[in-house]
Amino acid sequence: MCRILLFFGDPRPGLFRSFVEISRRDRTLGLSHGSGWGVLYAREGEYGLYKSVKPIWESYIDPPSGYKLYLLHSRLASVGGISPGNTHPIVYGDFAIAHNGTFRKEELARELKGMGLDVRTGGATDSELFLKAFVDMGGDAEALEEVAKIAARHMDPEEPMMNIAIADLRTADAYFLTYRLVEEPHYVPVARADGVTAVASEPLDDGPWSLLPNGALAKISSGSIRVTKFIT
Repeated sequence: MCRILLFFGDPRPGLFRSFVEISRRDRTLGLSHGSGWGVLYAREGEYGLYKSVKPIWESYIDPPSGYKLYLLHSRLASVGGISPGNTHPIVYGDFAIAHNGTFRKEELARELKGMGLDVRTGGATDSELFLKAFVDMGGDAEALEEVAKIAARHMDPEEPMMNIAIADLRTADAYFLTYRLVEEPHYVPVARADGVTAVASEPLDDGPWSLLPNGALAKISSGSIRVTKFIT
């Protein structure tokens, strides 16, 4: 399992450092997420990406200011070895993904291939397969709902959730979807839009974080989070 932070606006060093600490030892299950980390920063039509295969608490660097969207991910590898290509965020086309959870990759690939999709990817992760399917199916909310419903049939029972952030590199807006088979606190992402617009794997400070409902698809831009249901 992994940890995710999707943040909009000028970086807040306190929140980002809190993300580093929950990656070292999260507050829900006490796990250490040390299989590499990455950060993507984007504004309309422009983005940068930094990745490390070292634990985030050993190699963290502050991302540059002046961008609209920041997507941080610390990895606890499940599918695919520890390598830059398998480290999130992963970019394909005009989109980037950060994923918490595990799909049975071969089963998912088989269903997607049966739909006529090209399931070949540059890396070895289930996350990149999900992203490629989303982009190749149209790269919009409808495509995201469709591929998420397919992927939900292939969730690994050892990690019975999918929490996925998708950043649109053209607009620097994002989607965040969550679906859990078990309501374990470690699986439930939280959001806030009170002057801080963010979604995280767990609360990063004492601010007014609220749980994202199961089956939620959130469309996020600076200052707003619009939540709909994509699955029940």
